[in-house]
Amino acid sequence: MSTLPKLRLHFGYLFLAMLLFLLEIAIAKYTAGWIRNYIGDILVVILMYSTIISITHFNKKIVVLFTLVFAFVIEFSQYFKLAEHLGFEQGSVAYIILGNTFSVADLVCYIVGCLVILLIEGRLLKNSC
Repeated sequence: MSTLPKLRLHFGYLFLAMLLFLLEIAIAKYTAGWIRNYIGDILVVILMYSTIISITHFNKKIVVLFTLVFAFVIEFSQYFKLAEHLGFEQGSVAYIILGNTFSVADLVCYIVGCLVILLIEGRLLKNSC
């Protein structure tokens, strides 16, 4: 008997993830300032969460925690200039994903994004009972 959770497809979360992905692209391409710097960072953790939940049956609180930890790991890798140390060229996909500019404000945005997830999921669970 396998202890791994079953993969499943949840179309609501998948649609949300695709919508957020397109929104993140639009923010990166067409905006600047606080929208790009803060709203984009808040939405990216919601995007990661939605993507994971759309294909797995993990406990949602654990996924929120994993998402936050993952975002923090990526942000701290920026502090240590991991993309440069790994030899990724500026502008490459890997360089863009890892980034190269550490910011405490980004960490705060990731926390806010996770709090938004918990708030929305809590309300959805409350309303479905």
